[in-house]
Amino acid sequence: MNTKKVGKAKKVAKEKKKTYPRPSWVETSGEEELCPDCFKVVGSKSRYQVVCMLGKKSSGMTVSELTSMLKLQQPTVTHHLNVLRSVDAVTSTDSGRERIYTLNRDAHCFDECKIPY
Repeated sequence: MNTKKVGKAKKVAKEKKKTYPRPSWVETSGEEELCPDCFKVVGSKSRYQVVCMLGKKSSGMTVSELTSMLKLQQPTVTHHLNVLRSVDAVTSTDSGRERIYTLNRDAHCFDECKIPY
């Protein structure tokens, strides 16, 4: 048996159990500790604002709409949306030359970890 592989498996198991405290700008809804994916959603106040904006508008929003409402630069908003897509918190659909982003309300972060939007 290779001891390097066993040690690596223990390290991976430890990393999966790691949690993060809920940031102060997120309303408490029961969960005080967040998994790494959920922390990605709320770890940045601007990213959490994107989630809240999309949560209020069920028809979705474009990057341009989010940029003007949040007073952020377009590359910043696009970066936040890409992070949210990587954890399945938002979905996108193409509409002509624009892309409409909507909140995936069934995502783990909102369904199980109860992150409010």
